[in-house]
Amino acid sequence: MSGRITMMYKVVLFDLDNTLLKTEDASVAALSYALKQDGVTVTPEAIISLMGIPGLEMAKQLGAPNPEKTIAIFNEQIGKEVDLIKPYDGIGAMFTGLHELGVEYGIVTSKLKRVFDDEMKHFPKIQQIKRVVFSDDTQKHKPNPDPILFGIKKYFAEMDLKDVLYVGDSLFDMQAAHAAGVDFANAGWGAIPTNDFSEAEYVLQKPEQLLDIVQRSRK
Repeated sequence: MSGRITMMYKVVLFDLDNTLLKTEDASVAALSYALKQDGVTVTPEAIISLMGIPGLEMAKQLGAPNPEKTIAIFNEQIGKEVDLIKPYDGIGAMFTGLHELGVEYGIVTSKLKRVFDDEMKHFPKIQQIKRVVFSDDTQKHKPNPDPILFGIKKYFAEMDLKDVLYVGDSLFDMQAAHAAGVDFANAGWGAIPTNDFSEAEYVLQKPEQLLDIVQRSRK
């Protein structure tokens, strides 16, 4: 058809923590508590610097003597910190806009499925998203590309990688996206300000900016 616009991206995959939901405060509180049960004290900054990788790997890097125990306590405690989890302004309108544009979307998170299911009871708009990749789904995790590639294969098998955009807040997200061969947009509203996202294809300050990106015509 003459004049038809080809969308820049047909699929957008999102990280969850500090991308769709502000979970930093809850995660710091719960993991600090869990680590202290084994006498390990760390700064909030140390925890924040590792956000984006699975909790078990975080616990190992933070010096937990029994990482499995630490994360079991963390997974129990995080449910008690749910009041500290907040949705970002503009996320709902962003999803509405993507739907109206015909852009499909899903989530690739480092959370276990049971933790995700428990937390998302409090966030029905996120809970409605059914195309989700969990930590349970792959043996390797971000910054490895496997979770993103798994999600594309499972939910968007016919999609070309050039038509997929991954949105996240951490350097691990960017590294995973690029290793998977897809473009990356940094969710600047949740990212650590001191991190270097100069290699990101896009740096967003507000969720609605994503709508302008996906509907640009492809050259």
